[in-house]
Amino acid sequence: MKKIHTLFLFLFFLSCGTASYSQHNPVSFQTSTHGDTLVFDAHIESGWHLYAANLPDPTGGPLPTEIVYDDPAPELIGGILEPKGHVEMDESFGVEVKYFENKTYYKQVLASTAKEHITGTIYYMVCNDEMCIPLEYKFSVNP
Repeated sequence: MKKIHTLFLFLFFLSCGTASYSQHNPVSFQTSTHGDTLVFDAHIESGWHLYAANLPDPTGGPLPTEIVYDDPAPELIGGILEPKGHVEMDESFGVEVKYFENKTYYKQVLASTAKEHITGTIYYMVCNDEMCIPLEYKFSVNP
């Protein structure tokens, strides 16, 4: 039943958010490399928050930020690294969530920087006091 409720909330937020904000994206990303680490810096508009990749309860809340690499995907060491962020109970989702305001970063360590070109997509969800919007950002970086 909890999964149906979560799916309903997601579809509701998706339909409400995309109807009025189909062209609006409150997050801008910059992609870079520092040695063997990919860095995705996110700047978030005031009034919005971006959900973490590592949510306290990933089964029943908002969509976590996810980084998906195009084939051939680079070999990674460990998972996504991110700052501490804000952790609180979200009444809309009924679970504890972790999110960021104003700015944040996501990092992934590469096993090797031999690959010349890395591309992929960051899937993420942003919310304000009125709606949530699932979005994506396509990236391309030369390590």
